[in-house]
Amino acid sequence: MSSTAVPPGEPGELRPTGRPNARLRQTVRDMVLSLALVLAAIAVIWIITWRPTPDPIRVIDPLPALSLARAQADYPVLYPTDLDTAWRPTSARWDITASSEPDPAWHVGFVTPEDAYAQIGQSATDDATYVADQVGAAEPAGEWEGWLRYESADQRALVRIDDGVTTVVSGTAPWPTLQLLAERLSPTAVPNPAGSVPPG
Repeated sequence: MSSTAVPPGEPGELRPTGRPNARLRQTVRDMVLSLALVLAAIAVIWIITWRPTPDPIRVIDPLPALSLARAQADYPVLYPTDLDTAWRPTSARWDITASSEPDPAWHVGFVTPEDAYAQIGQSATDDATYVADQVGAAEPAGEWEGWLRYESADQRALVRIDDGVTTVVSGTAPWPTLQLLAERLSPTAVPNPAGSVPPG
């Protein structure tokens, strides 16, 4: 059996028309629109849920500032002894401040084991604004072991004045943490390179 060829121009002949396929074009357009919608939804979710990575805690070595303070001060400059590495020193300085002028002031600050903040301040200034500057908005709240207590909603401080030298232990840390810090103050303690003090 032989097949019969369809003469040119007959109805059975398939010939290109030269016109784009409208259905194919619509399908491609729908796919692009769907992809754009999905990407837009992902972008919105990412913007809503994105949180910046907090800056890492920058631990410093307090020894240079502590050594300078002890070399220049005419009173025992204090540093806590037997702190483990969960106490991270983040600032230390010996300089004249607006509230201690003309006397310099010793300062060392820590991030505590519970990720709060605690600091030690010392100065021989007789300017009352030094204590006010150290305790911030905290108000007098009694005494503890010879220290004056100050407290506000988010700040606590222990203040002691001996022989004209004001020592302040303050911060956002809870009372037990600040009291521990105050109990461990020593005129001979020094930090190791990691910031803590070797036991002994």
